[in-house]
Amino acid sequence: MPVQDKNPDYMVHMAEWRMMDDALAGESAIKGNDEYLPKPSGMVEAEKLNADNGYLYKGYRERAQYEQWVRDSIRSMMGMVSRLQPEIKLPPGMAGIVENATSDGFSLKQLFFRMVRQAVSHGRVPTVINVDDKGQPYFSTYKTVNGINWKEENIGGRQDLVLAVFIEFREKNPKDEYSHEVTQVYRVYTLIEGVCHTGVFDERGAVVEEFRPLGTTNTGGELVRGLPWLPVIYCGSTDNSPGVDEIPLLTMARAAIKSYQLSADYFTALHQTSHPQPWVSGLDQNTDLRVTGPSAAWDLGPNGQCGYLEFTGAGIEAVRQAMSDQKGAALEAGAKVMDVGGTESGEARKARQDDQHATLHSIVITVAEAIEQGLRYAAEWLGYPPDQVTFSVEPDFSHPDVNPQVLAQLHQAVLANGVSWDTYWTYLTTAKLPDREYDVEAALVEGAMIGGAIGDGDA
Repeated sequence: MPVQDKNPDYMVHMAEWRMMDDALAGESAIKGNDEYLPKPSGMVEAEKLNADNGYLYKGYRERAQYEQWVRDSIRSMMGMVSRLQPEIKLPPGMAGIVENATSDGFSLKQLFFRMVRQAVSHGRVPTVINVDDKGQPYFSTYKTVNGINWKEENIGGRQDLVLAVFIEFREKNPKDEYSHEVTQVYRVYTLIEGVCHTGVFDERGAVVEEFRPLGTTNTGGELVRGLPWLPVIYCGSTDNSPGVDEIPLLTMARAAIKSYQLSADYFTALHQTSHPQPWVSGLDQNTDLRVTGPSAAWDLGPNGQCGYLEFTGAGIEAVRQAMSDQKGAALEAGAKVMDVGGTESGEARKARQDDQHATLHSIVITVAEAIEQGLRYAAEWLGYPPDQVTFSVEPDFSHPDVNPQVLAQLHQAVLANGVSWDTYWTYLTTAKLPDREYDVEAALVEGAMIGGAIGDGDA
């Protein structure tokens, strides 16, 4: 089978993922795909008679309006998520990944935000844990549509991932610093003799990079550690199994596109209502009436007649109501995903909501679990106990209620070297005091005092 082959579940959901891409890209992407706005039969027939009549559909499409409900909803959700503070615990040798967690150098917190956003919009975040040339672990995430194939097999009585294929893009001419041309390749992760290998192939299936054990560095070819499993996680909207999860905002996207289609009829009807079509009859063949408007006068002759064909717009109100119904459906769909209220525990809420639909609450928990699993993969890979790794997020979306008196007392305590600035900042941003031992707090205070003394000396 060729490397371009796709998982059957991928083929089923590919159209939905691409629609979500367009829904997020906005009006230009939606209007750039005529499949979202089918041509009325009259316009199809007009173009059959004369290709120049294509302007009719162009005007019909340009008058339509696509509402940015999906993009606005994600912006609101991410505003809520941005207030969450992950709890991170790592072995000392992995401390660097906190601020340098991704292939492009962003922190674990930024990785968390990215993955939540993609899980909300597409319901799937293909993620790979790798090591760089210095043996340091990092995360790579792929666009949903670029994770084209995966396969599980029964290994030792458990279903384990044995194949993962991703589309990647590479510069076509790396020596041309101004070029943006890219070529498409296929990154493959697979088990060979019980060890994870990776290789790269082009669109014809030719080898671009030979298979090698994952973790081999470029400095002498030293193997960090051969992995008996694939360090690939398919973070979803409800769980982190390779199977495809639901797209949380798919219903909203469909409502937005349906509203776009209805708006084409609505605004075309308004346009025709405000621009009646003049007609004339009984004119002499030599009569020239090409000019119309308020400053033009027609000489109709003794037998000529004229008038206007006015569009009454009897169905305009029905179309407007249908557009309103689609907006209501979109708001309802968004409200289900935004179900973040209540006082249930995180696991209880997640268990209840997973039976209904993916919500922001369940997505935050699922993404945090995926990142924690990735960090444990990295820890085991580098020889650290995986149970020393924690990455958790409490999905508390309520606004912090900061007590001004407590904040003032904390400020005085900081100035008196009684508590750390970290404690003060944590309370200011979360309205909660950090849960840590006295020795840890004392060390933070001492470190700030030493840093201040050094700074004063340098000055």
